[in-house]
Amino acid sequence: MTDYQMKCFGLIDAQQAKLEEWSIAWCLGEQLKEIAEREPESAELLAKDLEAMTLTDAEKQLKAYADKNHGKEKAFGISPKKAEKILRKYYGLAERAEKEAARTEQPAPAADEFDLMDFL
Repeated sequence: MTDYQMKCFGLIDAQQAKLEEWSIAWCLGEQLKEIAEREPESAELLAKDLEAMTLTDAEKQLKAYADKNHGKEKAFGISPKKAEKILRKYYGLAERAEKEAARTEQPAPAADEFDLMDFL
């Protein structure tokens, strides 16, 4: 785990300690931890942002999205995927699809190289 990932986790834990466990803001902290764990480069940005931005502020972003879309209903569910998209926009993180594409891109082998696995 990188220093930024550890810092990010520490900042989230400190904010979560002030929240009710399993509240929306607390759960958003868990979602941010998952992002930071799988994306060290996002952890660096999150660590900087979390010094000034709170989980409660992030919760307000989801509430604004729900309020805009719930119509006549008083409640509106947001899937984890959509919540992650909102969080990424709020914290200025790259979209997950961009990250996945960057990870899966592999350089083409040189013309004089071959892989024995190609023959199996």
